[in-house]
Amino acid sequence: MRMRIVGALVAAGALAVAVGTASTASNTIPDSKAGYGTSNISGATATSLNYTLSADGTTITGASLVFTGDLTGKTVKAGFGTESLISCTVGTYADPSTPVTCTGFTQATSSATAFNVAVSS
Repeated sequence: MRMRIVGALVAAGALAVAVGTASTASNTIPDSKAGYGTSNISGATATSLNYTLSADGTTITGASLVFTGDLTGKTVKAGFGTESLISCTVGTYADPSTPVTCTGFTQATSSATAFNVAVSS
């Protein structure tokens, strides 16, 4: 079951992940409510974030993001809380945005605290 959840924009002061030279500035992403409250992006500007949940809705198994601009050739990694970031798949740029898909998460929706994303060149 795929649930699309998009919430209001909230400034997040939590963990900012910086990878590579392109990610020296912190950007914001619209908050998504899947059992937690903040999302942090470093190195790019995301316009949407949607989660893939397990059939019973208790586990976040993936995330789909849309970024403003062309991310061709860039590396995108994502993860929850203080967990290690995993590599995501950067889709084909279609002016004005680039889709990114992250899979392989096993994050309980009830205990997720922050979703972190790093974009680097």
